[in-house]
Amino acid sequence: MNGVMYIVLAQVCFAFIGVFTKYIGGAIDSVTLSFFRVLIASVFLLLIAIATGKAKQLSINRKDFVPFFILGVMFALNFVCFIAAFNYTTLLEAGLLCAALPVFVYFMAAKVLKEKISAGGIMALIALIFGIYIMNFTGLDSSHLLGNILVIVSCVFGAGMVTYMRLEDRDHSSMNTTFGAMIFASVLLSPILLWFDFGAVQLGTYTYVIILGVVCTGLAYLLVANALKSVEAGKYSILAIIYFAFISIGLGVGLFGEQITGSIVVGGLLLMVSALVIHYENYLLTNIKFIGILEQKINMMNN
Repeated sequence: MNGVMYIVLAQVCFAFIGVFTKYIGGAIDSVTLSFFRVLIASVFLLLIAIATGKAKQLSINRKDFVPFFILGVMFALNFVCFIAAFNYTTLLEAGLLCAALPVFVYFMAAKVLKEKISAGGIMALIALIFGIYIMNFTGLDSSHLLGNILVIVSCVFGAGMVTYMRLEDRDHSSMNTTFGAMIFASVLLSPILLWFDFGAVQLGTYTYVIILGVVCTGLAYLLVANALKSVEAGKYSILAIIYFAFISIGLGVGLFGEQITGSIVVGGLLLMVSALVIHYENYLLTNIKFIGILEQKINMMNN
């Protein structure tokens, strides 16, 4: 199976988060549902690692506690906001709004690394702002606004996760870091069980919860890890955003009869443009830095 197919399958899994969250409805609150999701996914990844003889790769050392704790906090907040969003918005709007993630990553990284923000970055931000405005304030039901805000907030925490993981110079695989963050996130969210009544939830609902944790989270991250073995990270990010958006639109329209309006089309296109601009901006900067390093080495050899 090639890298692109892994990306497609991973985005299908991620897109179904909204589907199963809507099926669960208000039977389980967003915080408790996030706890079950992250705990079940952690157990799933651990079992897969044990079955494949790679359990040592998921080990957590004492020195990793602080970074994994910080990642766990962002992981938990990302999960809670994203799941809560589907109580107030549609799958297709959430799928398009997730295109904001790479833009937030770009600006966070620029701030942390004290790098100058380029004209392309400013253009992407303007396109993002206009896209969000058009989607939320020109023809849409105002009841979707809270859900869309929660999606954006979840993207902010997701961008924080990506930026922090890039800054951490640790010898861990992406799966090891993800597993560690999930463990700490589940610990942080676990106090919610003190207020949860297991008997009040129908048995069938727990089936959706298990699928949400195993397929939509654990399996999804395994697919992402496999995709990144053969697909460059920048290419993965842009393909993931495009596939996730279209899959979410298809599920929203096909399963829930969600309507594609002119506002969603125009706003969504602007969001996609902002993500593409950031992708090619990062691509060009990376190549410029590489060429600069190469020229320095050639000059050193000539001298």
